[in-house]
Amino acid sequence: MLYVVKSFREDKDTSGNLNPPLSEEGVEFGKKLKLRNNAINFDKCYTSYKLKDFGSALILVGDKLIVERTHSLDSKNKEEIINFIESLPQDESILVVATDEVISFIKSNFDCMELK
Repeated sequence: MLYVVKSFREDKDTSGNLNPPLSEEGVEFGKKLKLRNNAINFDKCYTSYKLKDFGSALILVGDKLIVERTHSLDSKNKEEIINFIESLPQDESILVVATDEVISFIKSNFDCMELK
């Protein structure tokens, strides 16, 4: 099963940083989301190279899994995203954390469950 999560709120006060980390509000939201979905045992976790995506994934899986980063989830190239998702094993429980735009695209093209 493929699970998707939009990255949590980023820190807006980073003086023009193009790759901001999570805000305190984002961290708190992530902790609550983790508690709500604690029964799900993920086999793998993938995220983009954005700090807010990676930080969101770390909150959700903790030290249970290695969070694998991929440029495919940073891409605006829809074909690259499709190829990445299609390459994932179908028989495992996989978490993908990315930006709103990427998650919306995945949801509209693949059978998946969004964690909220």
